[in-house]
Amino acid sequence: MKATRRGLLLAAAAAAAAVAAGGALASGSLEVTRLDWRLGRRVAVLVDLHLHGPPRRDLVEALHALKPSLVVLAGDVVDELTPGFDALPGWLSRLLPGGSEGLAVPGNHEHYLARSGRLSLARLGRLLSEAGFTLLSDGVLEAGGLRVAGVDWRDDPRGYAEAVARLEALEPTLVVAHSPDVFPHASRGRWVAGHTHGGQVCLPGARSVVTNSLYGFRWGLYRRGAATLYVSRGLGEMLPPRLYCPHQLLVID
Repeated sequence: MKATRRGLLLAAAAAAAAVAAGGALASGSLEVTRLDWRLGRRVAVLVDLHLHGPPRRDLVEALHALKPSLVVLAGDVVDELTPGFDALPGWLSRLLPGGSEGLAVPGNHEHYLARSGRLSLARLGRLLSEAGFTLLSDGVLEAGGLRVAGVDWRDDPRGYAEAVARLEALEPTLVVAHSPDVFPHASRGRWVAGHTHGGQVCLPGARSVVTNSLYGFRWGLYRRGAATLYVSRGLGEMLPPRLYCPHQLLVID
């Protein structure tokens, strides 16, 4: 998650104020958010895992209890602090209960790793496939009984327009993107995204102080005409640690 200098200063000020008021600098709890979008299937959306080791046990247990038809990894599964990638299939396979199908879309950190030469998107696709996940980049496929579109990351959100128009024409049931900044190009459908970490450094009640969205998206539900977006706070981070911004597993029925 990147932020401006001004944003970091605001976040630091919020952290200091919260600590002065008796707040905690860490938020290790897992919040499960349920949406009823009448999909006819259960979808678990995992975004911003930022895995630096095996996935957290409570997340694995929650997924196996929920038994989703589809598990979606909505970007930033790994990042520059991930020590290596050979263990990734074993880590990710824990997140896919028996009978579930898996999809993934790339996030900004997957692209940063590809540009650095540490992890190509082709190798990422192979590692995901070993764990039972299909990497979906600007395409649509049938998975978990649903027609799902996956949107690749763009540094410049103006670059989403053409891909969004093409994917919407294919009438997917659900559209998955890493960045919510794709949403101003949407005209219809159900969308999920992450990337913002909910602001990561928040005031009590997960009230965001800053966001890395160019359009001001933070977390929660947004609507634009016939289109609906849910932005998840996500399940991990690099630095700094979260403040008053619990990790969030999104489950859609």
